[in-house]
Amino acid sequence: MTNTSNTQKYRSIALLFIFFFSGFAALIYQVIWQRWLVFYTGISSVSISLIVSAFMAGLGLGYLAGGQIADNAKKNQPILFFVLAELGIGTFALISKSIIYDWLYQGNILYGGSTFQTYLTLFLILLFPTFLMGLSLPLLSKAFEQKNAENQAHYISLLYFTNTLGAAAGTFITTFILIRVIGFENAVRLGASFNFLCAITAGIIYYFQTTSPQKAEVEVQKNSSEGVFSWNRNFSYWILQYTASGFMAICFEIIWFRMIETMMKSIALTFSIILTIYLAMMAIGTYVGVRLAKKIKTNRLKLFLNSQYLLYLYSAGSILLLHTVISEKSIFAYLFEYFQSYETSFAAKIAISTMFVIPFFLMAVPTFIMGFSFTISQTIIQDKFDEVGRKVGWLQFVNIVGSTIGAWFVTLIGFNHLGTALTIKLISLIGLVYVLAIHRNQFYSVFVRLMMGLVLIMTIILIPDNEKFWMNFSGMSDAKRFIVKEDETALSFIKTLSDESYVYINGLGQSMFPFHKDITHFTLGAVPSLIHPSPVDIGIVGLGSACTLYNAGGRPETQTLDCFEVIVNQPDAVREYVKRSKDSSALRIMNDKRVKLILQDGRYYLHQNPKLYDILEADALRPKSSYSGNLYSIEYFKLLKSRLKKGGMAITWGATGRIRNGFAEVFPFIYEIDGFMIIGSDQPIEFDETKILERLNNSFTKNHFSQAQIDAHEKLARVLKTKKILQNGKLMITKAHNSDMWPKDEFDYGKLWENILPKDE
Repeated sequence: MTNTSNTQKYRSIALLFIFFFSGFAALIYQVIWQRWLVFYTGISSVSISLIVSAFMAGLGLGYLAGGQIADNAKKNQPILFFVLAELGIGTFALISKSIIYDWLYQGNILYGGSTFQTYLTLFLILLFPTFLMGLSLPLLSKAFEQKNAENQAHYISLLYFTNTLGAAAGTFITTFILIRVIGFENAVRLGASFNFLCAITAGIIYYFQTTSPQKAEVEVQKNSSEGVFSWNRNFSYWILQYTASGFMAICFEIIWFRMIETMMKSIALTFSIILTIYLAMMAIGTYVGVRLAKKIKTNRLKLFLNSQYLLYLYSAGSILLLHTVISEKSIFAYLFEYFQSYETSFAAKIAISTMFVIPFFLMAVPTFIMGFSFTISQTIIQDKFDEVGRKVGWLQFVNIVGSTIGAWFVTLIGFNHLGTALTIKLISLIGLVYVLAIHRNQFYSVFVRLMMGLVLIMTIILIPDNEKFWMNFSGMSDAKRFIVKEDETALSFIKTLSDESYVYINGLGQSMFPFHKDITHFTLGAVPSLIHPSPVDIGIVGLGSACTLYNAGGRPETQTLDCFEVIVNQPDAVREYVKRSKDSSALRIMNDKRVKLILQDGRYYLHQNPKLYDILEADALRPKSSYSGNLYSIEYFKLLKSRLKKGGMAITWGATGRIRNGFAEVFPFIYEIDGFMIIGSDQPIEFDETKILERLNNSFTKNHFSQAQIDAHEKLARVLKTKKILQNGKLMITKAHNSDMWPKDEFDYGKLWENILPKDE
């Protein structure tokens, strides 16, 4: 018996080990498939919510089916089904690029449908792999029968721990190493190799398990799990708890992301940092729960309810405390000043605070409690081996249902209608349910129970309203100098500092008012339109302050100015600024009949619509901003070229060598203006300075720029003298460029560590 017990122990450990790599692979896929699917849906919070919801829906169905399969399977068959699931996931991964990117996006399949049709498409595309992923936990939960129900619960918790820890490692390593070193497609292939490795290892375990004499003898016994599932009132309470837990967890995850992204100033690494901390601390909490549960045999329900109360209290209290201390100028002045600033900084003090200290402070304790609570709840719930699979399956399924509801609640109701602050308050009120549960079970004295409720209520009340909430996290003290617009797409701020006002998206500066002081956006907007002999149709990706749009509209020949803006509330922020400041130039361009605001992802729109333009450009986007690679890839430049009329011009910010190289592979004629703006065309561009400057004498053009107090002649004359010919008729072929499958600039943070670490390190 001892040898048999030890053999089972080692095989259980082996399954725990391979489940780590299964979780690792799953997060490789989630990170990269989301990037690929965005090409099909366009970049927006709604589209990303659709993708995440479709991903979770498949997982939920997999959990539910996995529980039924596991409990009705014969001895050892759950391991066999796990092997088949891993093989299926790995096989899909190998062909996923062909399905998601080549067929769905490049093949123009199923475009133009409703939101429901888009969701249905995503759901069906992801159903096969995510369903198989969902099967895994219920199947392995039933792989071995432990000595007693408590050991079974610990085994399930350890499975959850290793899988979640693998997911955390997968998130971090994928973003910080794999994408940077080998790109999207090779990273997915690596994930598939992990799935196949898991399948092979589990297959070996299955072989030895079924061929051992002891197991063969048990094999003929009737599986008692064919009985009726005992769905009692107690289990119904746990169904509600797991649903609420999923709702709360995703709500706070989305809110933390919005807060931390704004404080970091919207860089590509934000999501991975948040998700890594979230998953890692949940895994640690699960493991600590296993160790602690072995020592605590009584009052587990009391421990569980206390932990849930603490989760809500800490989540609300930490946000309140952070908001309060940020305004403490003597200690945290550097953070307050950074939140007010225009650019992202990787200085050691700033980077460590915004990328590590603040995310850990907000997230570590609540996510630790989430994992800890999973273990404690499993020790209470799991009492029959025959029902292990179905209980795990049902509970994980309703947890996913709660997560899906929470994602849509925060995205569509919270951010759109309530604001972040009120959304936090409403979610935190769920904590009172656990106070009532503590009261019902008569844990503690009446006084203590009342104090628990009052402390939570007071914490919630003290969280300020939405404008004051975001003022502090924007480094602003005067409400008259601050504008905030919030919806599911992003946060838009306009801050008035001294005599200038600045536009921010998710904390990062984008452009400024008044227009006559913004030379960068004058160059981006006015120079191409004045160089082109007849710019009838102009398309600009990005609104910002509308300065680029205004300067692009200075020619009487221009009939359409299409402006693509993915941040839906951005025009409202500009209009609010116009209302307060009486800025006539901003008002004029917003009311210009030639202007068509298209509130969509610009690349998505251009891919779908065949309209041709004389000028197409993306308003200057930082190469390390999230999803910036989609506007700096060689495939995007080819899309621009396909949407230009003969002799048309594409404009980009030549911020890196890779961007310039990609441009040079697409456009035979390339010119640099003012050291940063790159113009590409399929025809030589005439740079007759005299003729170009004469265009400023047109009455329409002269009036257009003078109304904004822009000295166009002086600015244009200076800028034209900076012109350089980078390529004259011959395409350059180089591997050093960005592509949709490898956005190298976006994930190239080599200098980040040099800036954060002291020089002697």
